[in-house]
Amino acid sequence: MKVHYTGRHVELTEPLKAFTKDRLDKMTSFLDDIIDVHVILGVEKHRHEAEITLKTRTNAFVASATTDDMYASITQAMDKLEVQAHKYQGKRNAHPHESAKAGVAEE
Repeated sequence: MKVHYTGRHVELTEPLKAFTKDRLDKMTSFLDDIIDVHVILGVEKHRHEAEITLKTRTNAFVASATTDDMYASITQAMDKLEVQAHKYQGKRNAHPHESAKAGVAEE
């Protein structure tokens, strides 16, 4: 998994990168095919914004959050990504393959 960081009007420090990487490592427990992650961190006036784009083989998940604290923004964006990933996994597991349905219908 490649992680790309972009800072807009903010210096990307090692603790910010480590915090984000730690949260991303937790995502690999239920999304095992993560290919690329792009983390954009920005500051405008008093707003700290985190936007995270996570690409897998089949989908791309995007989440962003804005708060007064950068760590809170990263946490909220990651929580949104987790919700999207769980919803995707639920849909994927709930619908059996069409070929299995055709085999049952023929019998």
